[in-house]
Amino acid sequence: METDHEIYPMPLFCQLAVSDLDSSTAWYEALGFAEIYSMPAMAHLRYRKYADVMLVTDEARFAEGQNRKERRGGGVSIYLTVETESVDDVANRAREYGANVVRGPSETGWNTRELVVSDPDGYELVFSEPVDTEKSFEEVVGAEDDANPER
Repeated sequence: METDHEIYPMPLFCQLAVSDLDSSTAWYEALGFAEIYSMPAMAHLRYRKYADVMLVTDEARFAEGQNRKERRGGGVSIYLTVETESVDDVANRAREYGANVVRGPSETGWNTRELVVSDPDGYELVFSEPVDTEKSFEEVVGAEDDANPER
């Protein structure tokens, strides 16, 4: 999978504090991210154009005295739409690397097939692809409403 290394203003990206920059960078690369650039306390990685993540060491991210372990990972999910491969391809790479596959690949009620993996610091990455690209939004929402009549 070829990654564009162009430098451009990012409309949105996430910054994740990690406990071990080298092992976290290797983990993300195993799942298909490419390193764009790095510095001693930071690595800029890209999954595809406009889907970047910046990994930073705890020391670079948190002020002195903050509880780093409580702030890292918990409750954060990052959604990535798969375009040039399938979630099954990502799942195979994740398993080969020994990554923690939380669930999937499996179909959801909102017309996607998803894979959820947890990185070494507890951040969840959700790789997603559409199931039926011919379905309209109304068809997807209506199907979910039919499955959940109490709403």
